[in-house]
Amino acid sequence: MKRINFRSAIVAGALAIANIPGTGVALAADSHNPEEVRNIKVARVFTPKGLDSNDNSVVVLDGYLPDGCYRITKPEVQVNDATKTISFQARANYFNVPCIEALVPFTQEVELGMLSPGHYRIQSKEGREMGALLVAKAESKYPDDFLYAPVEVLLLDQKETNPGEQMATLRGRFTNSCMFLDHVATKYFPDSIEILPVMGMRKGDCAQVEVPFAIDVALDANRLTEGRMLVHARSLNGRWVSAMLNVMSY
Repeated sequence: MKRINFRSAIVAGALAIANIPGTGVALAADSHNPEEVRNIKVARVFTPKGLDSNDNSVVVLDGYLPDGCYRITKPEVQVNDATKTISFQARANYFNVPCIEALVPFTQEVELGMLSPGHYRIQSKEGREMGALLVAKAESKYPDDFLYAPVEVLLLDQKETNPGEQMATLRGRFTNSCMFLDHVATKYFPDSIEILPVMGMRKGDCAQVEVPFAIDVALDANRLTEGRMLVHARSLNGRWVSAMLNVMSY
């Protein structure tokens, strides 16, 4: 059986570092340009699965800033419904100051709003194909097929006693005493994991109270793909709650 190690990936080789004597700190070379917004490249684009035309569609940009002088900002995004194309340009604020010269990981969720049904091509502004987004036609007038728990946070936790065991923890707040978690469905795809926390409502007198909850979902190591994976959960408010998982063989 394939063994999986979930330690955070470290980018090696691609770092041109100049050490400052006596400090061990690497600084980026000075630039003559003032502070500005610069275009940056994206390594991969991840897309949630199971979207339909009632959902707020999102894509997740994943990559590295060139060095510590950059801070990610709002990207440029265009959705062409006629050609079913989503074009984007990731951007970052550049600061003309001494800073660490090392690649800086970033992950950015981009909301697209409700999209009409169809198979959308995702590409960079330069025309580089980056993936696809499938939006199904909603078959119901209701926002979702099920009532989902009001998830607010998704955390990934590696169990140190067993490197092959990875847990996804969903946290949120029930706002009614009759709310309860009915069951959790987990779906695996080549580059993503979809977690569906289905909620139920008890009959009877219900009080409007906030009750925190936490749901632990064990991920099946045999169904994970080596590399970066998007883990995302549905929430009652229609938003996606997500986190990135690094899957490494050892």
